[in-house]
Amino acid sequence: MDKLTLPPAAARAPHPAHCPPWCVDCRHYDTEPHRALLHRGPAETVPMYDEGCALVETSVRTAFWDKAPGWIGTDPADLERPYVEVTVPTDFPLQLSLSPDQARAFAAALLRAADTTDRASTTTTPH
Repeated sequence: MDKLTLPPAAARAPHPAHCPPWCVDCRHYDTEPHRALLHRGPAETVPMYDEGCALVETSVRTAFWDKAPGWIGTDPADLERPYVEVTVPTDFPLQLSLSPDQARAFAAALLRAADTTDRASTTTTPH
């Protein structure tokens, strides 16, 4: 997996004071009464095959909705803090939001499946 390389701090635009230090993409949603900021960290891309066997660049990043007090509690409690966002750009785009614990469980399940697949490929011959 390729690591995203950020330019040196001196070359980046100044970081707004209201953003977390990892935020590289901040979107403001100023609709009343729910003013909110969506903070997103740098995306790592992972090429995956979609259902038609085409490669799609799936992105994984940290995200956080910084909400006005009146809007807090409108999402599950574990998504009221920074979370992991997975976006799969297909004909019908899929965006998943995972708590850190859910992301770790998903990653562990992927590792177990990959290990099983590796073992199966050494013991199974294609027909």
